[in-house]
Amino acid sequence: MNHEPTDRASLRQKLSRLLILWWRRHLRDVDRDVTRRRVFEEGGLSYSYIFLVFLSCAIATLGLLLNSVAVIIGAMLIAPLMGPIVLLGFAIAETDVLRAIRSGKAIVAGVLGALVISAVIVKLSPYISPTPEIMARTNPNLFDLLVAVCSGMVAGYAVMRQQIGAVAGVAIATALMPPLATAGYGLAAADMQVFSGSFFLFLTNMLAIAFSVAGMAIWYGFGNLQAPRELLWKTLAAGAVLALLSVPLVDTLNESVSKSLALKRATDVLREDMVARGMRMDKLQVNYADNGNVLVGAVALVPKYDEGAPDRMQAALRQALGKPVHFQLDQVVIGSAEQAAQKPSVIANPVTPLPVQPPPLTETQLIEQYLRQVFPLPISMSEIDSVRKSATLQLADSYAGNLQTLYNAERDLQSKFPGWEMRLVPPLRGLPVVNFDSGEAELDPVSLDKLRTVQWALQRWGLKRVDVVGYASLGEKGRASAGLASKRAEIVAAWLVEAGFETEKTVIYPAPGQKDEERERGQAAFRRTQILPNFPVDH
Repeated sequence: MNHEPTDRASLRQKLSRLLILWWRRHLRDVDRDVTRRRVFEEGGLSYSYIFLVFLSCAIATLGLLLNSVAVIIGAMLIAPLMGPIVLLGFAIAETDVLRAIRSGKAIVAGVLGALVISAVIVKLSPYISPTPEIMARTNPNLFDLLVAVCSGMVAGYAVMRQQIGAVAGVAIATALMPPLATAGYGLAAADMQVFSGSFFLFLTNMLAIAFSVAGMAIWYGFGNLQAPRELLWKTLAAGAVLALLSVPLVDTLNESVSKSLALKRATDVLREDMVARGMRMDKLQVNYADNGNVLVGAVALVPKYDEGAPDRMQAALRQALGKPVHFQLDQVVIGSAEQAAQKPSVIANPVTPLPVQPPPLTETQLIEQYLRQVFPLPISMSEIDSVRKSATLQLADSYAGNLQTLYNAERDLQSKFPGWEMRLVPPLRGLPVVNFDSGEAELDPVSLDKLRTVQWALQRWGLKRVDVVGYASLGEKGRASAGLASKRAEIVAAWLVEAGFETEKTVIYPAPGQKDEERERGQAAFRRTQILPNFPVDH
């Protein structure tokens, strides 16, 4: 006779009884009356609640404007919004309308108060364009929802078990106050994209935490488990709300993933083309337009201008990405080592190695010895004329320093040998960028030093024409930001014209992919003017 089915049924019954006994002992540790009273007291509207909302929002707003993570974390820790949201979760679990109304009043008052105080601080402060910390809270995705769900479960458990430290961790993980402060910034700056994205992040976190707390409350016996239908409709309602929230979040996540894949494919395609033609990629940004087209912007360092490169690369990008592509290529002509060696105006009569017999002039001997043993820079070619008392040194392409270092090195050589004309010819590379303070278009001493370095490098390369490109960070001066970029280009161009150069001014505002790049590098990266050497094509 086969007793196997009977044995299995008996084993399942024993396991079920053991689990039930274990869970009942687990529930005995939770004092439901004390938990309900504490949640009810901490989740209502009070003077201390409003006071902490105002202070935490003020700190969060200042932290966002200062782009300070430490200040923002401090605002998260003192924000009292978790109390009403936990109460809302308990109200959902127990279908308690009075508790839901109490929590709703506190949440609405907190949200309105945070938006008002944040908008007031932004209005009273000097205009500051969106910082990376602000932009980081405008594009929520599915991962943010999952973080909120897990954090809500931890919050529910911490309330049941009185784990105060865990609640602080949840406050940091879900970041309820910074999105509200960001929404206030969006209102004050009339930027609906910032407002809508950040407020949706707050709404997502709030509802996900509330439903997760409700689930934990039901799990710990606070819900009405005697009515299966009631439990069923609560579960379905929570699932429906979270599903509706997930739709735009999934779209945002898919867009982020698509952008990352497109960036990788574009990088591979462009690098393959550039390497084959002696070019070098300097920058690359990939974005998506509202119509779904891919926007690709690249900066390439090239030995000579390639007129067919934009069309050729755009066709390759369309084939690789499988979508319409709008491609913009900026070519910075920096020449090559071979071309530099063919410039008689810069380098003549290369001597390698230096003469074995010392020249008759002791001073020349000292210069040669200094260059061989003391001077630390790699020299590819040299011309030392003892009659004219001049020394011209061509730096090798392996030189890893910047132009400012070479400029200072030439002046140091000149001071050591005042009777000689010392000339260092730098390898062909990008010129220093002239930076500006926020909202300013004036040249400070640091900028003037950079321009003198630019003047020296252009003279050593024998160039007379340059392109001057002005930039500004997004919203740096409100609607006048494009004009600010133009002023920056004009003041640098005027200085170069006075120094004897021909200039062509260009303004790029906003630049392709500027929003994403500012989020990664900060606004200061675009408070600049760029000077591009214009090498003749026949060189």
